[in-house]
Amino acid sequence: MLFCAGTSSSVFACPAGQYQVCMVACFCAPGSEEEAGTIFDDMNQMAASGLQNWIVQSRNTAATGDIQPIPLNIRAQLEPYYDIQVLDSVRYKVGDDVELNAAHTMLQNPDVRAVTLIDIIVFRNPEDALNDVALWAHELKHVQQYQQWGDREFATRYTRDYEAVEAPAYEIQAQVARALRTSQARAESPRYP
Repeated sequence: MLFCAGTSSSVFACPAGQYQVCMVACFCAPGSEEEAGTIFDDMNQMAASGLQNWIVQSRNTAATGDIQPIPLNIRAQLEPYYDIQVLDSVRYKVGDDVELNAAHTMLQNPDVRAVTLIDIIVFRNPEDALNDVALWAHELKHVQQYQQWGDREFATRYTRDYEAVEAPAYEIQAQVARALRTSQARAESPRYP
């Protein structure tokens, strides 16, 4: 749901003592913008708590299935980017058949290729799990974030501003992809004596 206090693309004047609130549609709400800030903070905490519980529950369910350590070929290529603690702790699986789990739900979006549940990465397909080093780099950033922040703070930050949580993951994914392309180009270039 989209929340926005006091801003809108349309010119919309509220009567004195009210301010504009946008939640899908905009309307005038009684009180001040400062009072609404408290309400939005409370709503964010409720949403974060729900997300945290869902992630933890989904992770625990995933852990009872067939999970594997990071493939050695992936690990070797990502050792320059991540601490051993991150690489040692992560596990993965392919697919999640439990309908109400976070990974299963997120993987319904065709653009989502993997979901990190604290220290377990659930991949959509085995090809990505076994060969996509850049995707692993992205998901390992989330494992690292969970280790640094804990699951509660991760959920709070993701609920408040998911783009700020995802940005470093996309950044490392792009960095690793560039490094792999450069390495591959060097390997394929003709060598002259």
